[in-house]
Amino acid sequence: MIPKVDIPQADEIVCKCLQIPESVIRNCIEENGLTEIEQVTRACQAGGGCHTCHMLIQLFIDQNRERNRPTEEPVSAHPAKVLKKGIFARFFSRNGSKTPSA
Repeated sequence: MIPKVDIPQADEIVCKCLQIPESVIRNCIEENGLTEIEQVTRACQAGGGCHTCHMLIQLFIDQNRERNRPTEEPVSAHPAKVLKKGIFARFFSRNGSKTPSA
């Protein structure tokens, strides 16, 4: 059975050892484009103690990466689905994006 992870509430202390709140960690990740836990630790010290918060820091990194992923990335990963006439083709034509050629 997979253990349930408690997601912190807005601005809850995530790094208990160093008393660093969620907002500081998320802002640090976003402003600096961080993609590794070690980078976050160097930038704001979060995760530098017992490492218990590493799972949440990785979650914040993953969420930031998904939010900032360029449209072209999923298009190139799934061209057959995007090229098919349907919701994706309509979406990209409305937004001026080009779908990859077949």
